[in-house]
Amino acid sequence: MDVQGEVLQGGASARHVDLLREVDDRTRRLQAEVAALRTELAAVRAELGEDVAAVQTEVEGVRRAVNARPGTSGDEDADLRLDMLEGFAAVRAEIAHEFGSVRSEMLDLGIKLDRLLNRDGCR
Repeated sequence: MDVQGEVLQGGASARHVDLLREVDDRTRRLQAEVAALRTELAAVRAELGEDVAAVQTEVEGVRRAVNARPGTSGDEDADLRLDMLEGFAAVRAEIAHEFGSVRSEMLDLGIKLDRLLNRDGCR
C-alpha cells in the first residue's frame, strides 16, 4: 500500500504524515512560484512587444527620411539625407570588404586544415 493510502486509512506513522505535509507545502510553494514567474514572463513579453513596436516605428521613420527625395540645394533636411545615404553606403562597402576578407581567410584555413588532415593520415 502506498503512503497516501496508509494516511487515509489512519495506519501511517507520524513521520509519513509529516513527510506528506512537507511535500504538499513544497508543492504549493513551487506552484505559487511558477504562477508568479508566468505572470512576470507575461509582463516582460508585453513590455518587449511594446519595445519592438516602438523600434519598428523608429526604423520606419528613419527609412522614410532616408528614402525621401532630396529637395532643393541648401535644404538642410536634404543635405542630411544625402549625408546619411553616403554614410550608409560607406558602411555597407566596409562590411562587404570585411566579409570578403573573413571569407577568404576561412577558405585558406579550410585548405590548410585539409592539408594537415591528409598529411597526418586522419582521413
